[in-house]
Amino acid sequence: MAPKVLLTEAIHEEGMNIIKEAARLEIAADPGEETVIKAIADADALIVRSTKVTAAIIEAGKQLKVIGRHGIGLDNIDLEAANRCGVAVVNTPEANVMSVAEHVLATMLYLCKRIKEVDNALRVGEFDQPGSLPGLVTKLGYTTEELYGKTLGLVGFGKIARKTAELCVKGFNMKVCGYDAYLAPEMIKQAGVEPCGSLEEVFAKSDFISVHVPLTPGTRNLIGKKQLDLMKPTAYFINPSRGGVVNEEDLYQALKNKSIAGAAVDVFAKEPPAKDNPLFTLENIVVTPHIAAMTDGALVRMARDVSAGVMSVLRRERPQNLVNPEVWKD
Repeated sequence: MAPKVLLTEAIHEEGMNIIKEAARLEIAADPGEETVIKAIADADALIVRSTKVTAAIIEAGKQLKVIGRHGIGLDNIDLEAANRCGVAVVNTPEANVMSVAEHVLATMLYLCKRIKEVDNALRVGEFDQPGSLPGLVTKLGYTTEELYGKTLGLVGFGKIARKTAELCVKGFNMKVCGYDAYLAPEMIKQAGVEPCGSLEEVFAKSDFISVHVPLTPGTRNLIGKKQLDLMKPTAYFINPSRGGVVNEEDLYQALKNKSIAGAAVDVFAKEPPAKDNPLFTLENIVVTPHIAAMTDGALVRMARDVSAGVMSVLRRERPQNLVNPEVWKD
C-alpha cells in the first residue's frame, strides 16, 4: 500500500500533487492536537504549517517516519521527541527568504513615510482647508523621512537578514550593522555588513532594527526594556521572526510612551493574538497576521520543497533540508 501523508492544513496544489504521485494524501479535519492524534495513527509522514507538533502527536504516529515543516522556524515541533522516536524533520529554509526581506522593506517604508497617519488624516478632512497640499503637509506636521543613508540594524544574521541587508544597501544606499551571537564577526563583515560587538550596540546605533532569530529557550524574551531603552527616539523596531523573542509588554510601553518612533510586528507571543491585545490600541504600530512569508511565490516554493523533502525520506533518500541528521541511518 502507498504511504500515507497527513497534512494538518492544505498547502499549495503544486506540493500536494508531488505527494499524490506516490502517496495517499489526507488533510486533517482541523489542526487541533486531539484530531491530529487520531489521524496520525497510520500515517507515514506529517506536514504542518505552524501547528504545534507535540510529543503526544509524534508518539501517536506508530509508523511515522518524517515531519515536514512548511516554513523555516522549528519552535512548533518537539525536536527532542522526534529524535527520541527516530523521526526525521525537514523544513524549507530557502523558500521564503525574498518574501520576508521584501516585507521588512515594505514596513520600513510604510513607517517612515507615515502612510497610515496621512491616509487617515486625508480621509477625515484634515487637509480640507485653504492652501496647497505640499504646503499643508508641512503646516500640519506630516513631513516624512527617507531610507537613503539611514542605518539598519540586524539582530541575527541568517539567510533572511542577509537578503534584507542586500536589498537595503543596493536599493537605498543604507548602512547596515548586525549582531549574531552564534556567528563570528568576520563572517558578518564578509557579507558587507558592519559587525556589532553586542545586541545593545545594534539598538543604540540604528535607525531601523529588524529581528531575525529563531525562537529557542535562549532567545525567548531576548529583547525587552533594556534594549528598547537604548533606541533613538526616532528609530523604528520591526519583528518578522517570532513573537516570543520580544517582550510584548515592554514593546507596548516603549510605543505608548513614544520613547521610540514606531514599530511593525508580524508575529506574536500567542498566535492568533487576542483581539484585546494592548498593541492593537496604539497608533504608532503596524500589525500584520504572520503574513511576511505568505506570498504567491513563497507559498509555491514552501509547498514544493517540503513535499519533495518528505517524499525523499519515504523513498529512503537523504533529504536536502534535514534538520536532525542524528536520526538518519544510511
